[in-house]
Amino acid sequence: MLRPLLCLAVLAGSVGTAACRSDADPPRTAGTPSTSASSGSPVATPSRSPACPSAREFIKAMDARGWPHYKVTRRIVCDGGWATTTVEVTTVVADPARAVARLVGGRWHAVIFGTDGLCEAPGMRPAPAGIRKALGPYC
Repeated sequence: MLRPLLCLAVLAGSVGTAACRSDADPPRTAGTPSTSASSGSPVATPSRSPACPSAREFIKAMDARGWPHYKVTRRIVCDGGWATTTVEVTTVVADPARAVARLVGGRWHAVIFGTDGLCEAPGMRPAPAGIRKALGPYC
């Protein structure tokens, strides 16, 4: 009962429609924002191509590498089967880090994460220019 009233208030205030989404909304397609994140909080992650992971896929790749307890906090940038985003640890207060993942054999694999010198890390040599540019000062 309160949800429709809240949505009307949000819409009337021109804040946006994200608060009005329901579980019945249609699935995301390429070019539309995803609002899934491992923490359950919405994070817009535009999908620029079919080869761009969701926040959930990105975190799953980090977990598989042995880097648990992170959440995606910014949009995911993709280029040529590579992806990068800002992540934050969920168990302690810490500075945000930048993470990189790569699509290999149809699955996303975490390559590196940290706060400095990521472009010099092992496995980063073939990273596309778009990923290096998105890393900015983390590179």
